[in-house]
Amino acid sequence: MKAFSRNILAAAVAVSLLAVTSLWGASFSSLGPKVSQDLNKHNLSGAKFSAIEATALAPASAIPSIDPASGTPRDPSIIYRATQDPVNNPKGLQICIFCHTPHNANNVSQQTPLWNRKFSGQTFQRFSSATLQIRSLSGAQYGAGAQPDGASKLCLSCHDGVSKLGDTISAQITMYTAGSGGDYITGLSSFDPSKNNKMKFGHHPVSFVYTGGVQQQISSGRMALGLGGVRLPSGAAAVSVKLDKSNKMQCTTCHNPHQNQSWDDACYDNTNTPVLCSSGTSTGRKVVPFWVYHSDPDPTKDHDAVCNACHDMTTPRPW
Repeated sequence: MKAFSRNILAAAVAVSLLAVTSLWGASFSSLGPKVSQDLNKHNLSGAKFSAIEATALAPASAIPSIDPASGTPRDPSIIYRATQDPVNNPKGLQICIFCHTPHNANNVSQQTPLWNRKFSGQTFQRFSSATLQIRSLSGAQYGAGAQPDGASKLCLSCHDGVSKLGDTISAQITMYTAGSGGDYITGLSSFDPSKNNKMKFGHHPVSFVYTGGVQQQISSGRMALGLGGVRLPSGAAAVSVKLDKSNKMQCTTCHNPHQNQSWDDACYDNTNTPVLCSSGTSTGRKVVPFWVYHSDPDPTKDHDAVCNACHDMTTPRPW
């Protein structure tokens, strides 16, 4: 009887899991692919390219929809990879080299982990909002003209939309440029100030100090306006949602460049409803892009769990 009960329980669990994977896709896992794996967008290595992908003249329509190395679907509209040429482009077959180098690294700025890139020469505007209080708080160090620093500065050495992905300090790596993508980051992931104002509008402010004193001042001002306060990360979320060594909020507070700790295949559609990224209605904007924290099978709850580490999300306005 006990064996029969266990079998019934196992069958029920299997049915439940089948329902979940049917909803979000059979390729679902709680964690996204590691940077060493083919489907991680930060893996720019050309090592896993098929012969047709390695041919720079191949049209985008000829790129296989199924990756021959892993057998998993690939989005052919976004290709940021090095060419596969062991003779003329051997560095392009590596993985870490696009960001890191063990020798002669760019360590001029603070918190540069053996950085293999030059820093962006672009001037970025500060985040602008009528309710953003950190601009007037001296302790936040977010005054006029403040530029991204720390880990955010590292991210923008690629994501400024101007810097070449293959232009590293230790080597000039030739990138695959057929079809969309190629040597420059464009579209949703670009922060090119000459083409958009993403750093000023529609993006969380970065590179500001967020200590207890700053948090208390923000909360006091918000509550005076009838808005919910803010808090410092605590509990389980604080293990992942971290400030940097200077107590600053950076891109890496919410994003993990090496592996998404949450669902990796959920994107928004035009109505802001989560759908499979491979669906025909996906906008390409991920619900949890390279997220630092996984708390729930529902990706929208994972998204809110990171935001809730600092924000009172029960009020209508998020900042």
